[in-house]
Amino acid sequence: MRYPVPAFSDPSSGLVDLFLRLRPHLTLVHHVPGRVRLRVGAGALAVLPKGGASLDALAPLFAPGTIRLNPAARSVVITHDPARFPPAFWQECLDGSDATARARLAAAFPDQVAEHPTDSSYETETLS
Repeated sequence: MRYPVPAFSDPSSGLVDLFLRLRPHLTLVHHVPGRVRLRVGAGALAVLPKGGASLDALAPLFAPGTIRLNPAARSVVITHDPARFPPAFWQECLDGSDATARARLAAAFPDQVAEHPTDSSYETETLS
């Protein structure tokens, strides 16, 4: 199953913005150095508009790693560089405040993050 990626007005920030919009619907299931499994909540589909590219479009963020979707288990496995994405990265991005997540993502992807200091569109309602 392919999940659509929304089109953003600023393509340079689209991938990080997508991750921020999805994070309320992602739960850390398992992490070992270089690999993380995230549970994808049913509410994620409400965040993603219909049409567009697949969720695989997030893969460049974690290059040279990969993203593998398992729709039956509603999970995604991301392989990544463990030095660049240590366990604290995942905890802060998934469980931290919006400001903490944005700061952590900005440090990891400085060319991908646009400033949205007053934009509350990143706070999405969690749908289980």
